[in-house]
Amino acid sequence: MRSSRLVLAAALMIGVPVAAKKPEAAAAPAASATTFDQKNLSKAIRPALAEEQKLEAAGDLPGALAQLRTAEATGSLNSSDTFFIAQRKLGIATKTKDNALLEEAIKGSVSSEFLPATEKPRYLQNLASLTVQRNDYDGATRIYEQLAAMSPGNVEVLTNLAVLYSRQKQNPQAIATLRKAIDAGKANGKPVDENLYRTELKIAVDSKLAAETQAASMDLIGAYPSPTNWRDVLLLFRDGQKLDDQSNLDVFRLMAAAGALNGERDYAEYVETAIARGLPGEAKGVLAEGVQKGMLSSSKPYIAEYNRTIATRVGADRAGLAAIDKEARSAATGKTALGQGDAYFGYGDYAKAAEMYRLAATKSGVDPTTVNLRLGAALARGGDKAGATTALAGATTGPRATLAKYWLAWLDRKA
Repeated sequence: MRSSRLVLAAALMIGVPVAAKKPEAAAAPAASATTFDQKNLSKAIRPALAEEQKLEAAGDLPGALAQLRTAEATGSLNSSDTFFIAQRKLGIATKTKDNALLEEAIKGSVSSEFLPATEKPRYLQNLASLTVQRNDYDGATRIYEQLAAMSPGNVEVLTNLAVLYSRQKQNPQAIATLRKAIDAGKANGKPVDENLYRTELKIAVDSKLAAETQAASMDLIGAYPSPTNWRDVLLLFRDGQKLDDQSNLDVFRLMAAAGALNGERDYAEYVETAIARGLPGEAKGVLAEGVQKGMLSSSKPYIAEYNRTIATRVGADRAGLAAIDKEARSAATGKTALGQGDAYFGYGDYAKAAEMYRLAATKSGVDPTTVNLRLGAALARGGDKAGATTALAGATTGPRATLAKYWLAWLDRKA
């Protein structure tokens, strides 16, 4: 009854599209007060330019453009000529909505030394938008790389560059650039859009980059620890591993702590897993919560069967706890103590669970990472933040080491 990893990944849609700003143009040259002077225009093109302005003023835009083409055809143009003509094209292109001419005009402007430095980013962003409209992502990427170099703290620029990298399957670069965007947002002292974190995670998942997926998951729940994000992150973790019922139990326990259980499948599978692991007390509590929240229906046959199974086991299980306590203390290995800790955890008796897990840690025959993870979880649920932190730090191998980091992230958000 596992949730599909592909279904989850599809839910993490990119939420930050490449900006499509409407290109703007100056009606007259955006001249630099110190360097541009119309007196420097070549004499050979002045008649055509004068006629162009008259025709444009009269509304004859095709005629005006023809005059600019005539000016260009006169021969060698100096830098002032090129800039002035580019700016005149800009005005005509904006009025005629001619994107090809607009792109030509912007390119002529941004390559000129006369365009004020403060205007260049706006021109480049408009040029990038036009390039994206032509589906030239490589060209748009190069423009945004220029913009990122000019404004390394601009979150919008970095985000759009990351999306462009992603569209070209340059996913490590996309993730690294999103990371820069997030860091820039934090440095600017402004809230970072949740979509940036979710986009980072989606790209990592789609690219099957395990380390990047883990880092992006931690980023997301660190910034936005909502039940939905916790659920997505933990299901991604689980579905990326080959976990047995014991490990699934550990995942479900953290989902429950984070309030991330949602829907019939989550609750039913948790109940089923607890029953399979011989934990009727835990199964009973989860089933009751699922019914109370409307996630499970007692009228369904399989839920009724769960109830019957739990009812036949839970009384004897609880009654036998004291006897098994004694057995756990005298046992040569820690297996009985570990199982007894799980039983107490399932009944919500986190203090007794921690006691049993600590006992298990003193004996042989148990995996130290499993014991430390569950000890940390019990202490965390019981409110012992310092003790939980120490125990979880001892979970150092295998998938449970990663799960311990998630518990630490959850614990860090607690008061």
